Amino acid sequence: MKALFLIGETLTDFGGISKKIIAQVNALKNVGIDVTLSYLKANHENTLIARYAGEKKIDNFSPNPILSQIQWRCKYRNVLKYIQENHIQIVFIRYIHFANPFFIRFLKSLKQRNIKVLLEIPTYPYDQEYQQLKLTSKLVLLIEKFSRRKFKKYVTRILTVTPYKTIFDVPTIEISNGIDPHSIKIVEKNKTNEEIHLIGVASMAHWHGYDRVIEGFHNYYSKSTNNQKIYFHLVGDNDNSETLRYKELVKKYDLSKYIIFYGRKSGKDLDLIFDKADMAVGSLGCHRINIKDVKSLKNREYCARGLPFFYSEKDAEFEGKNFVYRIPADESPVDIKQIIEFYSAHNFDKFEIRKYAVDNLSWEKQYERVMKELYADV
Repeated sequence: MKALFLIGETLTDFGGISKKIIAQVNALKNVGIDVTLSYLKANHENTLIARYAGEKKIDNFSPNPILSQIQWRCKYRNVLKYIQENHIQIVFIRYIHFANPFFIRFLKSLKQRNIKVLLEIPTYPYDQEYQQLKLTSKLVLLIEKFSRRKFKKYVTRILTVTPYKTIFDVPTIEISNGIDPHSIKIVEKNKTNEEIHLIGVASMAHWHGYDRVIEGFHNYYSKSTNNQKIYFHLVGDNDNSETLRYKELVKKYDLSKYIIFYGRKSGKDLDLIFDKADMAVGSLGCHRINIKDVKSLKNREYCARGLPFFYSEKDAEFEGKNFVYRIPADESPVDIKQIIEFYSAHNFDKFEIRKYAVDNLSWEKQYERVMKELYADV
C-alpha cells in the first residue's frame, strides 16, 4: 500500500514537531506502508520556497514572504499530479488549520479518485488559539471555519488524540501521541534525595504553564523551614514572549540559582541535561486554552526517558500510574513541597517506566490501530 504524508511545515534538527513527524513516517514504514513524506523548505530568511515529496521538488514558491504564504496554502496541482503518478492510495495530512477553497478542491479530487484521506488534527478544539492574534490571522481562521464545513464530504477519517467521536461531522479514530522509544535515550542518573532536579522541555507557550512552577518555587524558598534543595531546568525557546516573562519572574523572585534556562537543545546536548533530572514537568496550563484531555508528546517522551513526571491535564494512558502526579488544572502555584514528598515517597525504577513506553506508546501501535479500524469493514 502506497501513502503520502503531507505536512504544511518545514523540518528542523531541533524541533520536537519535526521529530514527531519523522517518527510517524518511520512507524508507517514499519507497519508495512510504502510512505513518502511531503514537506516544505525555507530559505535562509525563513521564507517558504518549495514543496518536496521525499527528495523530489514538486513545487516552487515565490521568494516574496506574503506570496509564499498564499501559495503553499493554495497550490495543490503538482501534489495531485505526484499522487496520481505514484499510485498513492492513502493521504495522511497533518492539519494545522490551513483549509481554504483550494484545499477543499484538492480533497474533492482525492475523493473522486477513491483515495482515502486521513486528517490528523494535533490539537482540538483550536479556535481559541487565535483570540490573541492579529487581524490577518483571524481572517485566515474565518476562511478556515467556512472551508472546514466541507470536510464531511471528502475526508475519510479524522485522527485525534481527543475522545470526540466526530469532528466537523467526520468520524474520528482516536489515537495517542506516539513516540519512537528506541530513538530516546534513557536517563543515566540514579535517584538520590540530596537534591531534586526537575526538567521541562517545551516551546514555551502560554499553555505550558511553567510560570506556575516558578511561583511555586517562590513560595517554597520563601519559607526558611524548607531545607530540601530543588532545581528547575528549562529547555526550549529562549527569547519568545513567554520565556521572557518566565525570566522576569525568576529575576523578581531572585531564583536564578534554582531555575536555569538553556534555550533550545537537541541530541547529546539535550541528553546531558536530562541526565541531571530526577523528575519532569508536563503541561500545566492547558486549561488556559480550554483543553482538558491531552495525550501530550512531552509526557510520552519523559516516560521513554524513564522519568516520573507531573502535569495538570487528563491523559488517559497515564491515569493511575504510580510514576505520575497530577496537580490541579487551575492558576494555583505548584505546591513544591507536595512534589518533593511524592518523589521522595517512591522508589522509581527508570527501566520499568521506560518499558511502559516501549510496550504501549509507540507510533507503530497507533498506526496498527488506525489501519485496523480503517479497513474493518473491507
